[in-house]
Amino acid sequence: MRPTRNPFGARARLARLPALACALALLVAATGAALAQGDLPGSFSIGIIIPDGDGAGPLAAAVARAASQGAAMAGDEFAFNASMLDYTFTAPVVAADGPDAVVAAAETLTADGAFAVVGGFDEAEAAALADWSATAGVPFVNVGASADVLRNEQCRPLTFHVEPSAAMYLDAMAGWYVRSGQRNWFFVTGADDESAAQLARVRRTLADRHFGAREVGQVEVAAAADWADVAARATRAKADLVVLLLPAATQVEAVAGLEAGGLQAMVTGFPYPAAQTRAFYAAWRDAAPRLGSGHRVAAWEATIDAYGARELNARYRAAYGEPMDPSAWAVYQGVKVLYEAAFFGGGTDATTVTGYLEDPQSVFDVWKGIGTSFRPWDRQLREPLYLVKVDATATDPFTLATLVGELPAIYMPGTEVVERLDQIGDLAGASRCR
Repeated sequence: MRPTRNPFGARARLARLPALACALALLVAATGAALAQGDLPGSFSIGIIIPDGDGAGPLAAAVARAASQGAAMAGDEFAFNASMLDYTFTAPVVAADGPDAVVAAAETLTADGAFAVVGGFDEAEAAALADWSATAGVPFVNVGASADVLRNEQCRPLTFHVEPSAAMYLDAMAGWYVRSGQRNWFFVTGADDESAAQLARVRRTLADRHFGAREVGQVEVAAAADWADVAARATRAKADLVVLLLPAATQVEAVAGLEAGGLQAMVTGFPYPAAQTRAFYAAWRDAAPRLGSGHRVAAWEATIDAYGARELNARYRAAYGEPMDPSAWAVYQGVKVLYEAAFFGGGTDATTVTGYLEDPQSVFDVWKGIGTSFRPWDRQLREPLYLVKVDATATDPFTLATLVGELPAIYMPGTEVVERLDQIGDLAGASRCR
């Protein structure tokens, strides 16, 4: 699809007072590193590639809207912050779908002066942008593709991942559900490679880390699946938990069919970006009022009411009148880490920016209550994940889901921060990134 300028940008602007509050907070941090800004040009920019959303289904459209709003918020806040120090910062946005279109968008953005690019909302787009970044010599931050292969066989030297990896999501999922008593797991997978990779990874975490849990069954489904048959198989297997390793829209179809088929076990699904939106939570709950009012794993939650998350969520809600979905958070943080790398690293060339991102001493506050950093072996951001509960009756999007858990726990006396955050995801010994 041909890239287009951000279709949401004109209407998605922030209220000035909240932006000012944020900017002043950022200014305090920036001032302390002012001496490190030696070669930073007076004007610099980061390009953002978001999904088009035009003609997409409601779940994909929700991701596009959130990404657009997160991009606009980041552009406004960091431009204001830079202006306070006599710099000019811009964050131009292009909407594009598909590998060829996102690469074309990246080329346009860098031709216009962007020193780095934020984007990647599925495996194919992120892989294409990672390849392009390696060839073009331009840093790229992936904010929407969780596939582990991007951090392993397809890792590229200038690509960094703010979006949590599939390994992190699945490790967190196992930690929560096994500890809460769901020991018999039944998997429903698609016929695609990404689903197969997720299944292999979750099998590994159950085998290596949760000896009391076991797989009691697995079924691969195609289009127009017989969900009553899947429900019967899971019931006969005495499953405690059914895990849907399926695209978001198919998960909604599946939970409706499983409830209609009389399944009594808990059901959850892989948290693709579309499956972390308020639109998904509503569709999931409405499709299956009993099974759909359970728990989900997410990279961000709009009801976090602590540390800087409270202010970030409040500013976003004040600006756009809706909860901050994870895609908005991810785009915002993708811009933030690159902005800080340029500002505190002292330049916008690829060596300076990636050197700062990779430096073990570089710590990024992504408003999760703990300093985060990029793992040196696969350039994945270490970060906590969240368990949310979908409300059975709420009609207000904000109260549709609430935060009920966090993993890893950020307060663990006697442990180091990196050690805590590396409890989920692949460690250096398991990395295939070369």
